[in-house]
Amino acid sequence: MKDKLALIGFEWAGTQLRAWAFDGDGEILSSFHTREEPVAGHRDWPGRLRFHLAEWLGVSPEVPVIGCGDVSASLAGDGNGSLSTPVPLAHLASHLGLQAGIHLVPWIGQLSPPDLTCGAETILFGLEEANGSICIAGHHTRHGVIEHGRLLEFSTEITAELRDLLLSHGTLALNEASAQAFDMKVFKDWIERALDTDDSPPVFSVEAAIRQGSLSAGNKAAALAGLMIGADVAAHYDPGDEVLLVADGPLLEAYGFALDALGADVEETSAVEALQDGLFEIADLAGLLGED
Repeated sequence: MKDKLALIGFEWAGTQLRAWAFDGDGEILSSFHTREEPVAGHRDWPGRLRFHLAEWLGVSPEVPVIGCGDVSASLAGDGNGSLSTPVPLAHLASHLGLQAGIHLVPWIGQLSPPDLTCGAETILFGLEEANGSICIAGHHTRHGVIEHGRLLEFSTEITAELRDLLLSHGTLALNEASAQAFDMKVFKDWIERALDTDDSPPVFSVEAAIRQGSLSAGNKAAALAGLMIGADVAAHYDPGDEVLLVADGPLLEAYGFALDALGADVEETSAVEALQDGLFEIADLAGLLGED
């Protein structure tokens, strides 16, 4: 692998650090994934990153390293975090930050309403020539619009994070006696309720339904997820809209069902693959891979 290695790409977001080793054609030679403290908790995050890379590869990488995610928060205010919508995504390559020899993809900002891509810009770049409405479903879900390579607008919804918070604190919090069993029928039923914007139930309806006996306590998490994902989709799309859904695993299925139930025309692609492609293609455009 050492002879073919041309680039290391990584994402450090929350407690998740993952990285990929690329050859000169963008093929992935190896990958790495670990749990770490959030990057803000490390005074010397580049040193911590290099430690993990050396443990993974066996030696410190002698090729360019490019990353995105929470690590790029440090670029704000130094001239590299100044990209704002509407903006050509190609500008990301000319605004890379450089810290301790590590290249960082800058976030894109939005002033009205205030928002930040926080790593989603790299996924968007990796979607090749995508046009129209984009839904990147994750811990934070981004809804955006791209036209001719320009990001026109976007909106960040912390739907999955809010669901987790509601289930761990407050009125809707799960207790030790409420073991959860995911029920797809319940999940889809609450999605469909949320999509009815004329009569969409509030979040407390889940708790009320349990207390009234029409919903099993063991299905609270499924109902709440359906309600919140359905409301998220209904707030951003209309029947007949063409939407590119960018996600993986359960979120791909969940948002895919919600968009289908709404009546949107949905195309699906992998968020992880778009992230990988984005890191490599930004590095290539920025000249980190040398001359062809």
